[in-house]
Amino acid sequence: MLAYSQQETRFGMLIVSHVRFLRESLGEIFGRDLRCTVVGLCADLPTTLSTCAALRPEVVLLDAAFPDGLRAVGHIRAATPRTRVVALALTETEQNVIAWAEAGIAGYVPSTAAIGDLAATLTAILDGAQNCSARVAAGLLRRIAEGKARACPVEASVPPLTVREQQIIDMIGAGLSNKDIARRLNIGLATTKTHVHNLLSKLNIQRRGQAAVWLREQRSHHELV
Repeated sequence: MLAYSQQETRFGMLIVSHVRFLRESLGEIFGRDLRCTVVGLCADLPTTLSTCAALRPEVVLLDAAFPDGLRAVGHIRAATPRTRVVALALTETEQNVIAWAEAGIAGYVPSTAAIGDLAATLTAILDGAQNCSARVAAGLLRRIAEGKARACPVEASVPPLTVREQQIIDMIGAGLSNKDIARRLNIGLATTKTHVHNLLSKLNIQRRGQAAVWLREQRSHHELV
């Protein structure tokens, strides 16, 4: 059992499992706990959601084998955002833990945990900690890194511009037309169009307006650096 004094505030916990024996056994175990108040035992999602809405428990202990459990986590959090969902008897593989974490659980009790470990594991979760294997921790780090990389993709490198191309993009940025550029550089209009076409191809863009935007971004970047 959890070793807390009688003076500490109890937290309400809802136990959810489609297995009657499991939810009633857990209800009896936690019913004797000094800190926890079991507010209900639920066997299906509709009852779980209505109980959460009515009683607003601090914790929902959700059996990981609950039908469509990942979706259930989202519904519970939508019904009562302050409720922390803890997955019970979760198979501790990298993919499994990440899937439940992305669903929105606050923590989990691994399927390998003994009854004697249950109280300590739940206590750690309520205190903001989670014990997990090194492999799972590494997987979570990789997932975060991959997500960050997708959110901030590395810009494709652009070949350096020639002196002429730099002159032309500066003029495009200043709003000059092809005729104006040809007159300024004292070159033919056809030659100017060829330079502009090659410039846009090098920058992997299609319109002059995009070239002007590219130029502003490059100048802003250099100012920051």
